[in-house]
Amino acid sequence: MSYCRTTIVEYNSEIDADEAQADYVKKAASEFLEAEILLAIRTGPTSGVAVSVYPDEETSDKTMAARNARMGKMKDVTKNHELHEGEVALSIVR
Repeated sequence: MSYCRTTIVEYNSEIDADEAQADYVKKAASEFLEAEILLAIRTGPTSGVAVSVYPDEETSDKTMAARNARMGKMKDVTKNHELHEGEVALSIVR
């Protein structure tokens, strides 16, 4: 069953959010090769959500090192971040 990882981030400033979003858009596809879906959502001037969907939890777990490395590089530009994970109950692509 597909497995989703969602990271909610609050940045220190709008500039930090702009730069982090641009970096994620540029690099995420190569950092998270196993992801079936990658979404970057700007939820406000200083906030965003990153959603990644993997074929299963085991595959998701294998990418945690890449996620942790990305979050570690962003520690100076973020106020807070939360990780939420779980099985995908519904996925519709039209």
